[in-house]
Amino acid sequence: MNIRHYFTHFSSLGGVQSILNTHLTHDAKAGLNTSLLAYFDEKQSSGKLPVSGLQWNGWTNIRKARKAFKKNESGTAHDCCVYHDLWGMAFLADLDSCSLRIGAIHSHWPHLEHQLSQLDGFLDGVFCDSQDIADLATKHIPSLDSERAIHLPVPIKTCPPEFQTQRAPMENRPIRLGFVGRVDHLQKRVERFIPLVKVLEREQIPFELEFLGSGTAEAELKQAFQDKRNVLFHGRQSGLDYWRVLSTWDYVVYTSDFEGSPLAMQEALNAGCIPIFPRIQCGGDKVVESIHPDLLYQPEDYASIAKTLKKWQAMPHQNAEQARNKGISISNEYAEDKYHVKFMAFLNRIQELPRLSRHPIPPRASFWTDRLPFAALRRWFPKAFFNYRAKEN
Repeated sequence: MNIRHYFTHFSSLGGVQSILNTHLTHDAKAGLNTSLLAYFDEKQSSGKLPVSGLQWNGWTNIRKARKAFKKNESGTAHDCCVYHDLWGMAFLADLDSCSLRIGAIHSHWPHLEHQLSQLDGFLDGVFCDSQDIADLATKHIPSLDSERAIHLPVPIKTCPPEFQTQRAPMENRPIRLGFVGRVDHLQKRVERFIPLVKVLEREQIPFELEFLGSGTAEAELKQAFQDKRNVLFHGRQSGLDYWRVLSTWDYVVYTSDFEGSPLAMQEALNAGCIPIFPRIQCGGDKVVESIHPDLLYQPEDYASIAKTLKKWQAMPHQNAEQARNKGISISNEYAEDKYHVKFMAFLNRIQELPRLSRHPIPPRASFWTDRLPFAALRRWFPKAFFNYRAKEN
């Protein structure tokens, strides 16, 4: 079976990139002829994986993007296409050559409901980072039922056993906090660590804070924390160096606006970190609540985080160890091999069911926003990425 994955990037750090890497390696092991087109990457990947790019950037507009996509995909045919985060589907799907079309929804981003409402007839199925998102897909795409819109937990690399160590009791020592993932403003909102640190200091909570990853907000945070010896930036790490850092943290903290079930958080859980996570109505909420409801907080309620840290620091040590062990147990179910077995079962079922997606999709009409560069659309007209209307004859 020939399967084509579509997404914005592959070369940059991020959870979706890790999911794509899982597909490119495990798809092939399962006998699939797999490849990825990463719109904003270089034309040809320097690695051994079957990845190519179209070199789009912030100045690219939808008109130019459609022209480049059509030229690149002309003459190719795929048994199945997977649009990750549905990116580009509304303005590219009438140009692809796919027998089956599947969406992958990795988080609950702004305007997702509007986007889904445009896509009835485009998809044969979707797999999602949480059951809540899968339910949302069936609500806004009438042709999809619960068999075609499923929750598929994100795949993670599991922590080597030697790093799944117990922590020392937190009483009478600094609490070790960490963030792992893209150090970005968009979605991750890592600038919120600045007021969080002020609250922790005001409440006289001894702590150390570490960032594991890189991104566009890294320079700003380094500037804000330049005089603080208890804040450390590791940058991007991999392999044993990655797990070695995670294995020293007591808590992994998130300040995001929206998420799915964050892959990096699941890996931190697997290394024995206790999560502190905002209530943002996503799959991550339910995972954290199942460990302990105390560990959820209202977004930007930094006093609540401080209160939880004080409470847990005073608790018997066994309470924290129980939370760690529960997190490890939950995250073990997200292992890459288990994920791909579930993906293949879903793919096989979609092949068995009658095809729902239209072939070909009627040619897309043009919109005035198609002439604006992507950078302008992201800032002022984000819904324009989701525009589709059949062209009149």
